[in-house]
Amino acid sequence: MADDLAKKGMELRAKLWGEKAANDGNEFLKKFDEGFATFLNEQLFGAIWNRPGLPTRTRSMLTLTALMALGRGPELRLHMRGALNIGITPDELKELIVHVSQYSGVPTAVEAIRAFNEITAPPK
Repeated sequence: MADDLAKKGMELRAKLWGEKAANDGNEFLKKFDEGFATFLNEQLFGAIWNRPGLPTRTRSMLTLTALMALGRGPELRLHMRGALNIGITPDELKELIVHVSQYSGVPTAVEAIRAFNEITAPPK
């Protein structure tokens, strides 16, 4: 069961961020604590993100909402990239920011706009 969750977790992470980034992120966490890395991969990405009740796209939007409301800029940027990789459009991200701003406040919206501008800017 754990091996199945680990496989599902890495597959989902690769879908969001690409195989190299998923592996790099997993190695980063393992260097901190292997048990924590395993827990996040199996439980968060393998079990929770893969539950049948919501599609990945919806889970991504919910995650973005929570990260924006909590003011978690670095993780918000990471998950915005993942959202774009799974087909959520820049216009949908903009709508999410405008909508959530009414519940989380202007400062969280401004931080989300900064994140959005950074990840959608054309490469230099």
